[in-house]
Amino acid sequence: MFCTVCLFVFTCLISCGKQTSRKVSGGPPAYSVAGDNYKNKGLEITHPADWVLLHDEPGIIADRTVAFETPDASRITVFFYKSETRTYSDLANELEKQLRLRNSKDVKDFTRETLELGNYKGLKLSWVSLGLAETTNEASFLQLRAEPYPVLVQFHLLDDDIETQKNNLVPFLQGISLTKPR
Repeated sequence: MFCTVCLFVFTCLISCGKQTSRKVSGGPPAYSVAGDNYKNKGLEITHPADWVLLHDEPGIIADRTVAFETPDASRITVFFYKSETRTYSDLANELEKQLRLRNSKDVKDFTRETLELGNYKGLKLSWVSLGLAETTNEASFLQLRAEPYPVLVQFHLLDDDIETQKNNLVPFLQGISLTKPR
């Protein structure tokens, strides 16, 4: 009980000390663990403290990608498309094709369905990868915004993370602020 109270007080102190900026969507992030903040080039992301930043760089898939990894090796990626128009459906189609999710002997129980997380719409692909071990996969693709350029988010969760991270997804989306860099 004492640890819970300390965690609550710590979270309140951290959130009270943050500067306000234009959020893509309203509402304070509420994570299952304490939150952390990442800022770079007009982007601010509040994320669970146990997620690790993998990179923030121009990419092959998008003009800029910002990727995080959970302690259980799931990956969360934010894609910025300034030079082309892309949709969450495009990203889902590419992953489905790349991994041959519909016709591979190494994949079972593939499903594709529409998804709504908070105020965000998208697609969710689910499957089990066969190999040395069975791995349950869930890849969700959502549009964060369309204008002035598309910003998309992909949550690729594995095994236990599908359940343990589900309460972090909407707060993560709500904790993304985009401003013009100075």
